[in-house]
Amino acid sequence: MKTAPVCSPHRIAIIGSGPRGLSVLERLAALMLAQPPARKVVIHLIDSAPIGTGRIWRTDQPHHYVMNTVAEEVSSFSGPLDGGPPRPGAGPSLAQWWSAVDSGYPGANAYAPRAIHGQYMQFVLSTIEESFSPGISLQRISAQVLDLIDTPHTRTLALDNGQSLNVDKVVIATGHPTPELTGWEKQLQQFADQTQGLAFIRGDSAADMPLERIKAHHHVGIVGLGLAFHDIVAALTVGRGGRFTEVDGVTVYLASNREPRLYAGSRSGMLIPARGRNQKEPNFQYQPLCITREKIDALQQRGEIDFAAEVLPLLLVEINIVYFATAIGLQSGPTAAAQFKARVSQLQAFSLPALIAQAEQFGVSNLPVLDLDRLARPFQSQTFESPAAFAQALDRVLLDDLHNALEGNVNNPLKAALDTIRDTRALIRSVVDFGRLTPGTHRKDFLQAYAPTSLFLTAGPPLYRTEQIRALMTAGVLTLVGPETIYGTDAEQQKLTIESPRVSQSRQLLDVVIDGRIPSPDLLRDPSVLTRNLVRRGYWNPYVNQNATERFVTGGVNVTPGPYHPIDQHGQPLQHLYVLGLPSEHTRWFMQAGSSRPGFWTDFAQDAHHVAHHAIQPAWITVAVPLAETA
Repeated sequence: MKTAPVCSPHRIAIIGSGPRGLSVLERLAALMLAQPPARKVVIHLIDSAPIGTGRIWRTDQPHHYVMNTVAEEVSSFSGPLDGGPPRPGAGPSLAQWWSAVDSGYPGANAYAPRAIHGQYMQFVLSTIEESFSPGISLQRISAQVLDLIDTPHTRTLALDNGQSLNVDKVVIATGHPTPELTGWEKQLQQFADQTQGLAFIRGDSAADMPLERIKAHHHVGIVGLGLAFHDIVAALTVGRGGRFTEVDGVTVYLASNREPRLYAGSRSGMLIPARGRNQKEPNFQYQPLCITREKIDALQQRGEIDFAAEVLPLLLVEINIVYFATAIGLQSGPTAAAQFKARVSQLQAFSLPALIAQAEQFGVSNLPVLDLDRLARPFQSQTFESPAAFAQALDRVLLDDLHNALEGNVNNPLKAALDTIRDTRALIRSVVDFGRLTPGTHRKDFLQAYAPTSLFLTAGPPLYRTEQIRALMTAGVLTLVGPETIYGTDAEQQKLTIESPRVSQSRQLLDVVIDGRIPSPDLLRDPSVLTRNLVRRGYWNPYVNQNATERFVTGGVNVTPGPYHPIDQHGQPLQHLYVLGLPSEHTRWFMQAGSSRPGFWTDFAQDAHHVAHHAIQPAWITVAVPLAETA
């Protein structure tokens, strides 16, 4: 029987249109530009939040919510501009686009409001769609996916608008989840729900929190002193009409008298350190001396890695090489710094005592090696006789941090050294992802100890945020309570409470507690209807890191290496489904990354390419059917 090609379209659904979903769409478009498909292609971009930004980057949010990465280091294109028109695979960075559309563009090293980045994402989406040939179409679907059924022939999506959608491939790139509360957070929520006039606001993006419920007379506690803390504080101060100004070179806060009284704390009691003033080119790539690709590859191939014993020592040496080299450069010039690094490499002086000895030969002595735990917890074991005593100690630390940040991430020894953690993140991922660590060290040494410490020390806000926090404390609007902060309830007073056991007289009664921490993904606590149905059907299962003696249920979706197929309850990869981003956190690491770099392919762009290349391949094949069936 004769056959003829037919144009049955190849259908791809992308669930979630935030940075991860957009990155897959961009790579799909780039691949189709390089090799036009043999069949029609229909891509369904599905999101209940604004299409093309997701909820975190939506364009209608206030401009006091800002990014923590400078604009020139952010790109949603998988390649830089190359002299041709902007297109998938070759487009402007956030900084380049921003400078072209905004006469008030503050410069490449500015931190863009998240709404501005959302506008950039909309530009990227428009550029992608404009690149499509007539046989390619993008369907934007504003809906929530409730269920997915995977059969041998098709994938059927059930939407909350009552419609169903049949597709060939499904990319699931949903963003930040809101897991069910447990422990003391749940107790606080229950107490607040049962007590008139109190409120507990769970962790989420500040732009999605019901902060308008908070009144000026309220006393408000904030859990955590990280990035989300800054967003919450901004919303309740400048978002209420207050403003910052400068008097004799010092940042001062002018209150609107609509601010609530704010109290905040964390286990460390320390505000997340500011990012060093950027002095690096956007395509900067660090070349390690100690924690090299060869050493990491050897560990990766062996598996059963002890993070604390085998990986962390390499990283600490690398961090301290940069620390000492930068200090030597400040004292004796760049040539001496380069000679120090060359000698360390030549002698393989890859221990902390050896580094100290070599630094002394270059004239830098009495400089202690960096202790990450000490940096993250500067008040460890200290007690304070009053809130004022703690405030003074805290301000000294914040002033030191501001001094270091102002000197920059190349010129300042501490900030340059801490930037090494960011610069070697991909190497660390190589030994962490997919259970290459032993279960115990994965849970305890990495996820509970190193991961939060490294994020705290490297993911900070622009330095002006620290200046603003100091101004708010001086104005009496904000109090940082102290280390080991405890949040509780007072049944007699019918209030929530906050206090530091290491700061005398720090206890305060509260009307509202806001959890200022971004929730950590946990598959089995995710209340999303889609997630629960994927688990119920056996398509999604938590990744379990286990060996002969230990077992650790990570909470991340079990996926294959690229292209990241979910592994079903029978241990089989689902070849038509892909999981990217936060749902797979803990199976993989640092899935919260929201963009790539413009100068080279980071893991973010590589992840998108793995998915897109696999998902588009059937579109390059012409399907033949009997001619009788086409009549």
